[in-house]
Amino acid sequence: MTFTATVGLVAIVVLATSLAWLVSEFQPRKNIRIGLGAASLAMSFGVAWIAGSVTGSFQIWNANAWYGAASKDLIENTIEELENGNVDQVLTELRVLNSKLEPGYETKADYDKLVADYAYAISDSPSLHERNDPRWADDVPKSHRKWAGEKKAGP
Repeated sequence: MTFTATVGLVAIVVLATSLAWLVSEFQPRKNIRIGLGAASLAMSFGVAWIAGSVTGSFQIWNANAWYGAASKDLIENTIEELENGNVDQVLTELRVLNSKLEPGYETKADYDKLVADYAYAISDSPSLHERNDPRWADDVPKSHRKWAGEKKAGP
């Protein structure tokens, strides 16, 4: 059974149980009303818990994607500038990046923005992640959107 079919089946069972509970409210049998009510509420909480768990997994995958792309940008730009002989500038900007980076498990710590700052500090035309991905549009400060036809803001 596919994931979609399983979700559909669970939704039908939860809906049917809730409707049966509603219908039972107009019946004289108290035990059936209580049983269907308890089952309906339990299934609703179960579905909400599962939905929250799945959503949390998607957020973790998304976090892995932006972290991976930012790390790739960091490595690519560092290698490129070291090969160009800009050792002192790379070391200086890596120290700046290191001093600004405060990683934590609760937030992104603006890692992708710090990497973009670093990349533009060491190069006039850095290699950055794919520009056509709309998920990144608001993550990169406007002053770093050189690729979008906007000029880098001055100090």
